[in-house]
Amino acid sequence: MAEAWKRYRGAPQAGTRICALSDIPNENTLCLDLDGFPILLVRLGDDVRAYVNACPHQYLPLDHKGDKLISADKTILRCTNHAAGFSATTGEGVEGLGIGECLDRIPVAYEGQSILVGDSGAV
Repeated sequence: MAEAWKRYRGAPQAGTRICALSDIPNENTLCLDLDGFPILLVRLGDDVRAYVNACPHQYLPLDHKGDKLISADKTILRCTNHAAGFSATTGEGVEGLGIGECLDRIPVAYEGQSILVGDSGAV
């Protein structure tokens, strides 16, 4: 469901600033709490993807047991609790307990060097 992220308590409104692009290490992830809302950001060059930081297996944050979430080839996000694997670009489950599941993607928008929550039409 394209707007599943909006069902979480405290989901931010479109236009809410998340962080600066430079806050996210290139080819890596950044997990943050946006006023109580858990966000996982993935940066691959200038492309940023955002997901609710909640593994659909048990709804624990993907970084529950550590901050090494992205695979060496930068294609898979791995939950540190049970190693469920998700595509870094789509959030779709691709390995282990992630298969058949999907991370809830949050649309992003750019304003200068800032990353914002996008509207529901953006991904």
